[in-house]
Amino acid sequence: MGTRSDLSSVRRAGGYAIAAGTLFAAVGAAAWTTVTSQLRAEKITVPANAPALAGAPVQGPVSAYIEAQVIKGNAERGAGGRTYADISAALQKVEKGSQEEADLRKQSAALSTASSLRTSLFTSVLAYGVSAFAAGMGGLLVVIGGQLRRAGR
Repeated sequence: MGTRSDLSSVRRAGGYAIAAGTLFAAVGAAAWTTVTSQLRAEKITVPANAPALAGAPVQGPVSAYIEAQVIKGNAERGAGGRTYADISAALQKVEKGSQEEADLRKQSAALSTASSLRTSLFTSVLAYGVSAFAAGMGGLLVVIGGQLRRAGR
């Protein structure tokens, strides 16, 4: 059995773990809620050509990920299967001021816009992951802290 001061230190460490865990869990939950409300405010709906959740509002990590995938597929189809790099290379070979150049520039702009939208959606997915991690670690710290406080009795 430990000394009274050792047990007191264990109890105090448990209290700190509980306090930190509670803070982590609260911050994680607040971040999740904030990202969800921001996505809802955008009023994005998963399009009909999505592999899942068609017609659902984008308001969570799964729907944001699916929306990003749909945007990628639509942009690639709109660009005739070409990537941004393919279009940039093709622009080097076409006549300046030609209709082909204008078409390629439109495709390039569409792909650029799609990339920006996908980046924003993936940032939301990442934010959900980080907030879930913070909340999960907070829960773990609360449990560990409770065990430490119990052991320090």
